[in-house]
Amino acid sequence: MTTNPHDVLLVPQQFASISLAIESIVRPSTIMLSPGVYFEDLSLVRLPDLVITTSNFLRRGVIIVGAAATSVITIESASVYLSGLEIRSNSRARAISAVDSSIALQECVLAGNKAEHSGAGMLCVRSSIRVQKTIIAGNTAAGGDRAGGGGLHMTDCKVEIAGSTVQANAAHGSVEASGGGIHLERSKVRIWRSRVTDNAVWGGDAKGGGVYLRDSRGQIGGSVITGNGANGEDGHGGGIFINGAEEILVHPDTIVRRNYPDDLVG
Repeated sequence: MTTNPHDVLLVPQQFASISLAIESIVRPSTIMLSPGVYFEDLSLVRLPDLVITTSNFLRRGVIIVGAAATSVITIESASVYLSGLEIRSNSRARAISAVDSSIALQECVLAGNKAEHSGAGMLCVRSSIRVQKTIIAGNTAAGGDRAGGGGLHMTDCKVEIAGSTVQANAAHGSVEASGGGIHLERSKVRIWRSRVTDNAVWGGDAKGGGVYLRDSRGQIGGSVITGNGANGEDGHGGGIFINGAEEILVHPDTIVRRNYPDDLVG
């Protein structure tokens, strides 16, 4: 019987920083972080299977603030699992950006992040994304004529959001704004047992205060989508806006109400 080799790297006990631990990776690894605040930007590029998690399993206690990059965590052509982490840049940068990758978030918090134009919480392209028991709150995409995806912005992705909260995120664009909480384009999505509440878009053409779906397919079930707003001269789909979608099924056990100016368009 053989087992695949897997390294466990401890920060700061073995490595003084997360970046130093990442530089040492040669095969599938788990990086375990002691509780604390980490002022570093992480680049995860062409890595084997990688887990980054807190060593304190009873409470999160790990906050990654970033340093100078436009994204606190950049992922390219990698498979990454993040667990028990809080990514909070204090409105300086995007939390996570990903291209051509597989990403799973478990019991994480993406809060208080800001990005120009799109995806302040996460900006993902051609990736597989799973968000489970995670809070995405208080993130803002703003700047220029167009903005979208205050919380999440996904293009050409496979996305599953389960047991999570997307709350109080916003997108501001002087001409057009879409997807205050979640913005999906050409993607396959499943949103299940989640809450999308109190998100907003602000712009001349404002669409999808809670969720914006364009040329996508999938389903939303067992969820609550309420208190979201599409605010502007031409505001539509305060709760959900579906634009040219292939097929979106909103199950009857999903509550979509008290959104402004309407609950669902599409």
